[in-house]
Amino acid sequence: MKKLTLLLCFVSFLTKAQNITVASGKSFTIEKTGSVTMSGNFSNSGTFTLNSDSDEFSSIIIGGSVDEVNGNITYNRYVNSVGTNEWDLIGSPVSGQSINSFVTANASTLATNGTTYAIGPYNNATNSWTNLTSADLEGEIFFSIGMGFQMASESGGTGILKFTGNPASTTQTQAIINNDAANSGTGTRWNLVANPFPSYIHANASADSSHNFLTVNSDKLDDSYEAIYGYDADGSGYTVYNNTSAALNLAPGQAFMIASDNTSTDNISFTTDMRTMAGGDDLILGRTMQDSYGLILSIYKGDTEIDQTKFYFKEGLTLGLDPGYDAGHFNQLAALTSRLVEEDEGVGFAINSMGLESIDDVVIPLEVNRESGNGFRISIHTNDIYEGTNIYLEDNEQGTVTLLNEQDFELTPQDNLSGAGRFFIHLTNTSLSIEDDIETHLLNVYKADINNFITIEGTANQSNQINLRIYNILGKEVVSKTLENNINTQTISTQGLATGIYVIKLKSGNTVLTKKLIIN
Repeated sequence: MKKLTLLLCFVSFLTKAQNITVASGKSFTIEKTGSVTMSGNFSNSGTFTLNSDSDEFSSIIIGGSVDEVNGNITYNRYVNSVGTNEWDLIGSPVSGQSINSFVTANASTLATNGTTYAIGPYNNATNSWTNLTSADLEGEIFFSIGMGFQMASESGGTGILKFTGNPASTTQTQAIINNDAANSGTGTRWNLVANPFPSYIHANASADSSHNFLTVNSDKLDDSYEAIYGYDADGSGYTVYNNTSAALNLAPGQAFMIASDNTSTDNISFTTDMRTMAGGDDLILGRTMQDSYGLILSIYKGDTEIDQTKFYFKEGLTLGLDPGYDAGHFNQLAALTSRLVEEDEGVGFAINSMGLESIDDVVIPLEVNRESGNGFRISIHTNDIYEGTNIYLEDNEQGTVTLLNEQDFELTPQDNLSGAGRFFIHLTNTSLSIEDDIETHLLNVYKADINNFITIEGTANQSNQINLRIYNILGKEVVSKTLENNINTQTISTQGLATGIYVIKLKSGNTVLTKKLIIN
């Protein structure tokens, strides 16, 4: 490779170089289809520009150092337009970008409403978005590299917003925190972060087995939500990407939600080894990505799809929690999710992963949240599992089983539906019918670390009262209660119980459930 001193250059393909120096008054442009990988140092005394559009993004990877004085580049980053169910999640793909100068440079393309700009950070302490105003910019403030913002370009415009600053050539970090404090009702575990590099990065193990965002940061993320949550800009919310997904590479400046595991400030890392030239669209898709899921179920209101829940099967996975393969839904009140078959802690999953042996021998609890009188139907969206596997949906309140391979399940509920315990998916290589007297009863108990109460689920589907006993580690009974079976989800306070390990025992008729609980 050679040292390049540039006078005028346009790149629309993959180029490799050692050092790059752009002379004063000269220019270097990487078109939207182009990329540059260099092993040496970068200096720019002229103009260095990277271009993009809605589904193509140029890249530069710098292996050496960047001249701190003469190292600026301009990334013309495509950003979705303003409007209902539009906007975008974006971070700066360069460091040292002043928001004040960004607003000035993009005066004709950045969406505004009076003195309010279409740039807003997410505050997970209050679960709120606040767009910046001219008053906020009276003093100079800067984009924090690796931090995401909601952002929008002017409707009907080019969609291009200019970021100018130094390209990152070293590992970058960004602070995250879990503010989902016990019973606060306000804070969340969600953090909006962004690819800080002017290149793509490997997001999951399908893209790179070790140098990918999820693997590198697995110990920083909540095990039940070890995934990337990409904003869809179509009204459906967030799409979940994890290690069950096809190879995912995040575009320069692409922002996304992640769930922090730590109630104290922690740092996630964007390493230089994650960088790659490979890519394509951003998370607001202009193309269809191929999924690796074995089974996808969709829930509809009329002909409108409301949500999906996905099941993935791979050798070595379990019926319990497999971080990086199971992923909780971004919205825990979503219309349709599933629960873990084992180790259920009350999380509704968007992606539920299991071992290959479960493809035709498993019963999976579904969670349906719908208001009374709101009719819905559940159908198979994608089915890539064994041809001989029958997929049944059981409604244990109506006493029905519906073979989804042949017809949809439809219901207009007479009462509000929430939580798990009524609906189940049966995967089996045999045939089921009403005459088989199938009636699955979920009885589950769990305690989230952040909560000061124990949750008991499935009580409404029990034919008898439920006797609850809690024992301390010495075997002494410390709580004794009888629960009625007229409410599906009930809670028991743990206030007054010392920190330690306890055993809880539930008994309803011939059904007995014993579980270990940790009270912090």
